[in-house]
Amino acid sequence: MLIIKAIYQLPMHICTLCRIGIIAIIINATSPVIVFANNFSQPEIISSPDNSLHSSLNYALNNSTLPLINEVTKLYESRKYNLLWSNGNQYNHHAHALYNAIQNARKLGLNPADYDLDVIKYFLETTIDDSSILGKLDVTFTHAYLKLASDINNKAVSYTLTDEYSLFTNNSFLTNIQANETSNTQNIVETPLLNQDPYSRLLNALEKYRNLSNEFEPIILQKKSLTIGDASSEIIKTRSRLYELGDHKSADLTNDVFDETLALAISDFQYRHGLEADGILGKRTVREINKSIEQRTLQLEVNLDRAKQISELGSNRYILVNVPEYKLHVIENGKAIYQTRVVVGKKKHKTPVLTSEISEFVLNPYWNVPTSITKNEIIPKLQEDPEYLSKNNMKVISKFNNQNIFVDPDIIDWTTMDPEIDSLRIRQDPGKKNALGRVKFVFPNNYRVYLHDTPSRTLFTRNLRAFSHGCVRVENPFELAKVLISNSENWSNEKLDYFAKRKKTKIIRLDKPIPIHITYMTAWADEQGIINFRPDIYKHDSQIANNLYNTAH
Repeated sequence: MLIIKAIYQLPMHICTLCRIGIIAIIINATSPVIVFANNFSQPEIISSPDNSLHSSLNYALNNSTLPLINEVTKLYESRKYNLLWSNGNQYNHHAHALYNAIQNARKLGLNPADYDLDVIKYFLETTIDDSSILGKLDVTFTHAYLKLASDINNKAVSYTLTDEYSLFTNNSFLTNIQANETSNTQNIVETPLLNQDPYSRLLNALEKYRNLSNEFEPIILQKKSLTIGDASSEIIKTRSRLYELGDHKSADLTNDVFDETLALAISDFQYRHGLEADGILGKRTVREINKSIEQRTLQLEVNLDRAKQISELGSNRYILVNVPEYKLHVIENGKAIYQTRVVVGKKKHKTPVLTSEISEFVLNPYWNVPTSITKNEIIPKLQEDPEYLSKNNMKVISKFNNQNIFVDPDIIDWTTMDPEIDSLRIRQDPGKKNALGRVKFVFPNNYRVYLHDTPSRTLFTRNLRAFSHGCVRVENPFELAKVLISNSENWSNEKLDYFAKRKKTKIIRLDKPIPIHITYMTAWADEQGIINFRPDIYKHDSQIANNLYNTAH
């Protein structure tokens, strides 16, 4: 960002537009070296010495440190180093189209600030008659154009973009993005988006919701809930709303009596919103139905970038854990071949978003209790019950010459013991009470989290399952283990069962590591095109939405 980098070096208390104005003054009053640094060589550009605009453009290209300057330079080379966004006196309609496209980048899950939106806006509204500045600004506009084109498909931009596609045609991404038409944005680069991948499905869902009416009279319950046989004027409003959303299949919306057709529609709505699908119109269901189309549209928008990242994972087998969905999926060739429920971290112990690889899993694992859990949970329990460790198959261990030394817990003063200072730790033996259950799936990460079994089975029956300290508890870990070894030449289900029954710790190494991706999708369209929504349990969406809206409005 040739200009915006200089803006950010100004004091932060100066408002954005004021800082842009100051930079404009600096550019006019000082050497261009303030903006450009000749850190690497560029292809020599020959221009007529009497053409000040060409000279300005050439200087900008030769001295820019922009990330895509090589592609920008090739583009100008193919156009004989003519200005693309102005005639030397005023900006053309392509420049204004670019500004509008950047403004609307939010609708594709992109942040307009990444494309120098404020800089472009300022100079579009300012008369510039200095040729030395016009050349530099033209490069700025072009860089923003290519970066946006690259980011829409999340593919590195190449010079062939301008070989195969006219920069300014009616079919260009500028036209499409302004018209909110995303189906043709793949024309920016040679390779189109995968057909009906998660990103494409979410774009289709977004288009559907943008076309829905935002005018809706909220449902107001006069009692705790409504069920089959109840009559109410709110039932007609519920039918109408669910019909618009696609859950109520019958077009007869005048019946004010709660019947099986409405119960089925409510059940479908509840299922795709992560609610208990009981077909009863209760307060939680009403709260979700009453959310505005504008709210849902924004929720879809903030998930676009997440969907794009999933779409790029390819066809090889991988594990996908979606935290707000409380589910784990094994994906192969773009389709789920296995899924199971999971328990994720509490709000104060959030399960992190990460990418890694599972190369092994452990049968009948030990649990090395984290220091924080020892300090905040186990020591207080020990102070109440000195037998707590023995009751839970736990031992105190110290390290000496790289050897584990067992320490008698009765000789420890638990009122003063600090696990963060003392060289003691607690370890739980394998068994029915082990917090990791019978299986632990290991993968490298900076958060010390993993997938594992759990003895607390009842938590999987709940719809909201954020109860862990950050690790992911798996409802059916042995089923998952058998899926992971299904293509193995070294392991079979029978062999796995044999070692599991021995109740001894056993490390199972996979023939080939399997990627694991922990994501945070609060809105998505599944393989059948059903649009799903989930609560923003960690408030990640709010931060993304604020960034998108604060820079787009």
